[in-house]
Amino acid sequence: MVNLGRPSRGCDVCRKRRIKCDEALPSCSYCVKRQLICPGYKSQFDVAWRDQNLVAERSVQRRTKASENVIHKQLVLRQLSRSPSPTVYGGLTEDRLDYAVNFFLSSYIVLPEQTEMQRGFLDCLYPIWTEAPHTSPVKIAVASVACYLLEAWSLLNPVGSSMSTSLYLKGVAALRQSIESTGQVQADVLMAALMLQMYENLRAFSTSQFSGDVHVSGATALVRQQKQPFTDETSQRLLLGIRNQIVGRAVRTSTAIPPAVAMWGHWTRGVRKKASHKLDEINMDVADFQALVSGLGSNTSNGAGLVSSLLDQAEQLNQRLLAWLTTIPPSWIPVRLSGLECIPQTVCDAGMYQDYCDIYPNVFVADQINSQRCSRIRIHLGILACLQYSENAGRESTSTKSFSIIQELADEICACVPHYLGDRVGFTRLDDRTVKYPYIAAGTVPFNHHTEAAAFAGFFLTGRLSELLSPKLSLREGQYQWIIEQMLRIKSLFVRVSHV
Repeated sequence: MVNLGRPSRGCDVCRKRRIKCDEALPSCSYCVKRQLICPGYKSQFDVAWRDQNLVAERSVQRRTKASENVIHKQLVLRQLSRSPSPTVYGGLTEDRLDYAVNFFLSSYIVLPEQTEMQRGFLDCLYPIWTEAPHTSPVKIAVASVACYLLEAWSLLNPVGSSMSTSLYLKGVAALRQSIESTGQVQADVLMAALMLQMYENLRAFSTSQFSGDVHVSGATALVRQQKQPFTDETSQRLLLGIRNQIVGRAVRTSTAIPPAVAMWGHWTRGVRKKASHKLDEINMDVADFQALVSGLGSNTSNGAGLVSSLLDQAEQLNQRLLAWLTTIPPSWIPVRLSGLECIPQTVCDAGMYQDYCDIYPNVFVADQINSQRCSRIRIHLGILACLQYSENAGRESTSTKSFSIIQELADEICACVPHYLGDRVGFTRLDDRTVKYPYIAAGTVPFNHHTEAAAFAGFFLTGRLSELLSPKLSLREGQYQWIIEQMLRIKSLFVRVSHV
């Protein structure tokens, strides 16, 4: 199990007696006073991850080959040399690992900076990676993700490859060693944990499986043990990136935000809060609201008073989410397009829900606004749940209004699909500029959109569209089927497991 509370590093003697251990060295005071042999203390890694290293290692080993296949390695190199991506700076080197890291950084990380745009912890990766020593666990963790993505885009089998999986195991081991040797929580250690989590997420996405959050939980536990606040801006931005991961999962699972995480805002006062940070702060309250609503069936002590309070809270959250839209840059507002002068026929044929679509400055802005829409949908689902326990005279009209708003928000999410996928219906290269996308009349598709959409569209769209498949939603006839078709389309584009 992952340690979700504040972990204890006390010795086993004190832990069994359920008394506070002072963790003195070489033996705690309790054991010395009673002339007992103090068994020592667990490492910070074991406390935060609790045997997840062994679990992950066994799980990965079951899925990997028993030994390296020389022929497979040669085939990989031939495949990469035949179709190198022009977006990778420099040429194909003899060192496949360096090539993979260059590919990852240039295609996924070192992208043009957007005003007010925040991509979470990925914005902190490059400065941390460049400043970290070569022995840092973040180097190996980044290499595991880079190798996985390069193999996937090369139409190889990253799930069955021993290169990325062995790097992942080495990354976990390096993370453990770093924590045990220094005893401190540095930015590169936290980033290494997040990159290992990214590897797990990629693997789950490629195999259509559920991904846990063991590494994010481990990083959270390490932050809780931090006695000194994070003083430099990069570390504070990284802390906000970890919070973004925690908030996202809490909203998706309708669980309350841990109180300690809610207090991280005091540690990040040195960072200018961007629109995405402000949305995270609202979503923290959305997650807490959902947790209260989910307990309505078992909590009957407050009755109508609790329901009334939750309905008031829902209205306040909805207004805050609407107000958030007024704080974003004007350039973020989506542009609605219709007609063949803006939308190529191939895009229409590939998948459009209605006769229009919306475009955005980039896929990151689109995902931020879709996150706000999904939160509003969850708020209105909470309202509908509360109305089941309400005797309010306006219950029916409120319910009708919520259903109408949910339908409108679902339509807006569906309208962004052409912006993400264009006319892609089969596998293409990451930088394929023959893919057509909607564009403003007499305009052009932004130069970086082809690469950004190919790199991130699968992850962003899968999360948002899957929320629309919730059985709690009641969408118009045919919309569920269309969403399922687009999910299958995404799977054909991005979930590729070929056998060598």
